[in-house]
Amino acid sequence: MATEAPAPLEIDRSLIGALELEGSEAPYVNLEDQPFIHTQLRVGETEYTYDRSFPIKGHSAVLPAVIGELQAEGRRLLVAERNDRYYIYLA
Repeated sequence: MATEAPAPLEIDRSLIGALELEGSEAPYVNLEDQPFIHTQLRVGETEYTYDRSFPIKGHSAVLPAVIGELQAEGRRLLVAERNDRYYIYLA
């Protein structure tokens, strides 16, 4: 029995802000009101897929470096916050 993958969560562009990380910024959205974390998000025509997550407390040692590496590689990313974690999505 095959099941269909759930549709991506649609995110309104007006909800996208910026997460400041050691002098750089990453696109950011707060998903606290969502009942669960989605594996795919869509902003306009761009679809993002979950890549990995980091705890909010203690992220400062790893998250800025990971985001910097992804941006240096030219990857389009979106950071989502829910509960006590930052979730990284890649387009």
